[in-house]
Amino acid sequence: MAKKRVRQKKTTFKEKTWFTVEAPKSFKNKRIGNIIGLDNNIIGRTMETLLFDFTDNYDDITCKLKFRVTHFDQGTNVCKSIFIGHSYTNDFIRSLVEKPASKVTLIHNFTTKDKYVYRVTVVCVTIKRARSSQQDIIRKIMMDIIAEFAKSLNHEKFVRGIVYGEFQKQIARVAKSIYPLSSCTAVKSKLLTTPEGGEDKIIPDDDFNIVELEFERTRKSEIKRSERINVKKLAQDKSNND
Repeated sequence: MAKKRVRQKKTTFKEKTWFTVEAPKSFKNKRIGNIIGLDNNIIGRTMETLLFDFTDNYDDITCKLKFRVTHFDQGTNVCKSIFIGHSYTNDFIRSLVEKPASKVTLIHNFTTKDKYVYRVTVVCVTIKRARSSQQDIIRKIMMDIIAEFAKSLNHEKFVRGIVYGEFQKQIARVAKSIYPLSSCTAVKSKLLTTPEGGEDKIIPDDDFNIVELEFERTRKSEIKRSERINVKKLAQDKSNND
C-alpha cells in the first residue's frame, strides 16, 4: 500500500521576523543591514556590504565585505556576525595593471595568533616591467610581512590590517628598494577555519608595528643605474598625478 504523502506547511511572510545585523568588533559593531527569517534558520546567513559604508570614502566603493551571522539576541533580534572575507570588483583589479608593468600575485593561507586561518590574495604592480628575480623577492617580501603580522596579531586586528591597507603600505615601503610599485592591494581574503571556542574581542588600538626585513639580494635583482633614473622619474610623475 502506497504511503500517503504529507504536505509540509509553508512558512508565511507574517510568521517571519526582521533581524538587524551588526558587524563584528573589528568593524566597531556597526549595524550593516536587516534580514528576514525565522529563529531556527537565521544563524549561518550571510550579508554583503561595501567598505564605503564604514569609511564614507568613495575610493572604497569597489571593495565588498562579507559577514556571517553567528548568533542573535532573542529579545532585541540583533544578530552578531563574523567577518568571512572581502573582495574587490573585477573591473578594479583589471584597472591596476597598465603596460608596461609587472603584476606580482601572492595567494597564501595565514594563521593568526588566535588560530584563525585566512586565505589572502595580494597583488603588487610595478611601475615598469621588473625582472623575474625582482618579482621573486617582492613576492617573498609580501609573504614575510603578512606572516609576521599574522603570528603576532589576533584575528580582529589582522582583518583591519588587511582591509584598511596597513599591510599593503608596509609591503610597498620595503619593496620599493627592489623595484618601485604603482600599487599594492589585498584584492581578496577568505576565512577558512575558526578555532573551537573562538570569540570576538575588543581591539586595543589601530597602531601597527613597523616590520623590518632582511633579505638576500642578488646581482640580477639590482636595478641598473640607467633603469634607476627612469624608474625614479616615473615614480615622481605618478605621485604628482595622484
